[in-house]
Amino acid sequence: MNKQQKIKHWQGIFEQQKSSGLATIQFCRDNNINASTFYVWRKRLSDETIRVKKQQVIPFVIHEQAFTHPSIIKLTTPNGYQIDFESTLAHQALAKLLSVL
Repeated sequence: MNKQQKIKHWQGIFEQQKSSGLATIQFCRDNNINASTFYVWRKRLSDETIRVKKQQVIPFVIHEQAFTHPSIIKLTTPNGYQIDFESTLAHQALAKLLSVL
């Protein structure tokens, strides 16, 4: 089995356990599954899901507008980081700044 097949296999097992209504230990006994292996795979898939969520790209579109008075723009990321910059900052510089976040 390749990695993707193993992931699908274990996701199916976790869904079966959840829908069975049985405690994990009892489900593992009834299905001849090593409980330690069950827990290891559950943690692996949980950690991978968290890692993928952290890497999601949030689209950001820059619209060109003429400003009569410079103002401060505050950008806040979902993680709570904040960047303040003047509205007169060139969009190329802003794009470069955002690319390193």
